[in-house]
Amino acid sequence: MNVLQDIVAANKAGHRSGIYSCCSANEDVIRAVLRRAIKTRTVALIESTSNQVNQDGGYTGMTPADFAAFVADLADEMLIPWDQVILGGDHLGPLPWVDLPEDEAMANAEELVVACIKAGYSKIHLDTSMRVASDDPNLPFATATCARRGARLCAACERAFAEYATEHPKAQPPVYIIGSEVPVPGGDFNAGKMGVTTAEDATNTIAIYKAAFADAGIADVFERVIGLVVEMGVEFHEFDLDEYDRRRAANLVAAMRKEALCIEGHSSDYQTTENLRKMREDGVAILKVGPAFTFSLREALFALETIEKEVYRETPEVLSNYRETLETVMLENPKYWKSYYPGTENEQRIARAYSFYDRCRYYMADPRIVEARNKLISNLSGNVIPLCLLSQYLPTQYFRVRMGEVPNEALDIVLDRIGDRVDCYLEATNYCGAGYVTAR
Repeated sequence: MNVLQDIVAANKAGHRSGIYSCCSANEDVIRAVLRRAIKTRTVALIESTSNQVNQDGGYTGMTPADFAAFVADLADEMLIPWDQVILGGDHLGPLPWVDLPEDEAMANAEELVVACIKAGYSKIHLDTSMRVASDDPNLPFATATCARRGARLCAACERAFAEYATEHPKAQPPVYIIGSEVPVPGGDFNAGKMGVTTAEDATNTIAIYKAAFADAGIADVFERVIGLVVEMGVEFHEFDLDEYDRRRAANLVAAMRKEALCIEGHSSDYQTTENLRKMREDGVAILKVGPAFTFSLREALFALETIEKEVYRETPEVLSNYRETLETVMLENPKYWKSYYPGTENEQRIARAYSFYDRCRYYMADPRIVEARNKLISNLSGNVIPLCLLSQYLPTQYFRVRMGEVPNEALDIVLDRIGDRVDCYLEATNYCGAGYVTAR
């Protein structure tokens, strides 16, 4: 039994156990997550999505092997033991290839999951919940179809792991997540207030997947399916949020308490610590978060740029122009935000910078934005930030600098600001179950 299975089992037994999953490929975010893992001696579960990272590079330009090496290099640099880091794949399936017929789309999806396993990913979300080009749009999209495709991907993972284990004999078999009754990764701009999966649908889904695994000849592997993705009534929107209401989820929670699987909670971004705690108490042993972390990163960078403009008012030629650069790049390539922000020109401008959808995260790897970010950090390094300005724009970090907990350096301040959001999840999950840092 690995760390995730331990945490899920403890949660199912009614203990104060859970874990959060960082779904981000952003370096600043991952650094902040690793820093908190070091500080609290907790497990850092870091996952890439099929849109971010795939065999074609995704929008980050990284393959699964690239992503694994990227995280490993950061862990080595920060001196965090690798047994405190778990790599996972989120929404792994045919999502990037839905314009292809089933045979081609699923062949690509198999190639993706195999690449993830061979890169050392040990948690796999089998997500086949989307139609592909050969599916009849006039017919209901059956759970049995999703389960059949999911079992096919799982079988590919198992074959890949058998090869991987010959070179990594200490590696533990992967664990799996099934289901996806949530909007697509990044949020769904068509979603109103989110519903809650019915108890009947949840239990039926588990039974259908279990049968599909048996049909695929991998019935025994179902013992390593640890979680089901369901709708918990939470989601984030352009300018508002759905708060978790445990009364709405009561029937679903009661049904899932009878199952061996935990609930994996997607779209938990921006929920309060109290709401996250309630979700963990209600059987959500795995809380997924991504946009909320890059949202905090963007907040920190915008605040620091305001300080930068004050500090360098007499030499404007040295300014980073971070926000202006971000806006320029997003306007030049509206692919990732246009359909999400349908309002007036001014509403779109506000949304591009501040929306809870946080679509600007898709642009942070652009070389021009990276250059502006680096210049901003450089301009405010070397203890040049006046404490009074830090108090004005980042008051929590101001007090920590005063107390000697955080250096008065731009990068440290950015990572600590992201860490504030990480702390919400650590507290809600009882610090990953308190004591589950073990050698794997």
